[in-house]
Amino acid sequence: MSDRRRIIIDRLMFTGPERIPVSVQFKSGVNIIWGASNTGKSFVRKSIDYLLGGELPTLPPEGKGVDNYLLWLTLPGDHQVTLRSSALGGDIYKADGHLQTVGEGSPGYEVFSRKHVSSPNVSRFLLSSVGYREAQLLKNERAEKTPFSLRVIMRYLLIDETRMIDEKSLLLAHNTTVTSEDKGLLKFLLTGVDGSSIAQVRSGDQLKAAKEGQIELLSQMAEQLRKVIDDTVETTAVIADLATAEREKADLLEAVEERQNSLDALALEERRFSDDIQGYQARIAELNALKVRFDELARVYASDIDRLEGLEEGGFLLQRFATINCPLCGASPDHQKHDHGLGDIEEQRHAVELEMEKIRAEARDLAAAAADADAEIVEVERLIVVATESLNKARLARVQAAQSEVSARSIFLGASERCEKLESELENRRRVSDLEAQISRIKATAVQSRQRADGIDVNLDLSNSEAHELSTVVKQVLKAWNYPGADAVHFEKGDQDIVVDGKRRRDNGAGVRALLHAAFKIGVLVYCIEKGRPHPGFVILDSPLFAYRPAEEDRFEDLTDDELELRKADVATHFYRYLQAMTHQAQFIVIENHKSDQDVVRPYANYQFTKNPSIGRAGLFV
Repeated sequence: MSDRRRIIIDRLMFTGPERIPVSVQFKSGVNIIWGASNTGKSFVRKSIDYLLGGELPTLPPEGKGVDNYLLWLTLPGDHQVTLRSSALGGDIYKADGHLQTVGEGSPGYEVFSRKHVSSPNVSRFLLSSVGYREAQLLKNERAEKTPFSLRVIMRYLLIDETRMIDEKSLLLAHNTTVTSEDKGLLKFLLTGVDGSSIAQVRSGDQLKAAKEGQIELLSQMAEQLRKVIDDTVETTAVIADLATAEREKADLLEAVEERQNSLDALALEERRFSDDIQGYQARIAELNALKVRFDELARVYASDIDRLEGLEEGGFLLQRFATINCPLCGASPDHQKHDHGLGDIEEQRHAVELEMEKIRAEARDLAAAAADADAEIVEVERLIVVATESLNKARLARVQAAQSEVSARSIFLGASERCEKLESELENRRRVSDLEAQISRIKATAVQSRQRADGIDVNLDLSNSEAHELSTVVKQVLKAWNYPGADAVHFEKGDQDIVVDGKRRRDNGAGVRALLHAAFKIGVLVYCIEKGRPHPGFVILDSPLFAYRPAEEDRFEDLTDDELELRKADVATHFYRYLQAMTHQAQFIVIENHKSDQDVVRPYANYQFTKNPSIGRAGLFV
């Protein structure tokens, strides 16, 4: 098994609430659905396309009762998923695993948009799984782009019968002529180069509209400015007025600075006087506290003197009573007995007198200090009075200076406003001039009706080497199919188509055109495999062997000699054999109407829709 990242279509299934599910199983390699007309073969292709984001096909009468389409896929990494969509249209619902029903409770359930948009969508989910990045395909020389999507690449994966036999270029999807997008798609598939690196430019109409819009906008801006300009005054007069106003403003600024400096000095002086008064008041408080302590000390001195005077008087009385009769019993001094020495009493009286003298001296010093404190308080109170008078004068001067400064500043602000007004007037006039000049330049700018991005290659053709390599691969495919004349194959850039053996594809009969179309699309797949480029890995071909159509089929032209040559070369056998040899790299679903290839298709997985209920499977739904 190849490790190449690809998508394998495992089963297409139709279910309905009141009918048995119908399915078609597919394998890697070749799968063939063939048989009678109007049996549902092409509806298989349309249904697969629908589940990959295409349009809702018209359900044939045999499909009555079908309400859901389901597609089983195996993605890289053996990741099995089921895609479901309603028979009535709408979004695509995805679940992990191969399931017969897909709903909100299914594992890995997601809702995909059919379009390649920013929200989850089937295109991005499948393309990213096989290695494609987000790419932008150039649409035209203005570098408009369209996103690379599953719908864009589908022309290389699923080709209906009409496109298969169409004479128009192989690159086309539904257009009638090849566009830059068609070329850009092939180039991106083969090389990985897209248009993402080129910035889009606007069209001539868009540029003209933008030009008119710019002129209109600028004109409106100029008109708004003109409304505020005094057009009775010349610009030169405004300039002169501004110069005068600026000089006045400068003079006033000096006056304001001078008055501000004076105000600052007066405020400083006021603060100094206030500080002095606070200092004086603190000194008075300090002296009063000192006087309180002096008074307390004086009372202590007085108490000590009273106590010492009592001691001195007691000693005197003891000495006096020792020389006279006892006042209590009348005993004479000779008959009195004292247990204390009169000499000690005398010494004590003397010590007391000395101590009293000392305390009286200290009391006098204390009284002198208190007098000094009182004198200092009187002096400091005088200084407070003087300082208060000075403070009041300074405060008054400061208030007057402040009023003067406010007055000067107000005048200065008025001068500033006048300058700003004049400057604004000049600025508006300058802006009007600039806008008028800008409008003139824009009007003078010519807008080319046809715009293109600088340096862009609008042809987006394959280079010679790229075209040669692709042609070589297509030749390799045709030779493997035993196609007559396959030795000379090249890609013609003029037609954007292939030329085989000197004959353009469109100049061949329908059967040859169909086979060459198939060879080209399979050649692109083989090219991507050989170059390691991404590719979904499956191709669904509706009627590639159109040359094998019944001769009596009257819907188309008669068989041509070239188509008969294909039959003689047994191209069908080699065609299927070649595709089957790629089983491990790709998957092919081939839808054919011809009846003569029963032996050819037998070795491969095939469904024959017989249209006869008594023979095999009559059709897709029966």
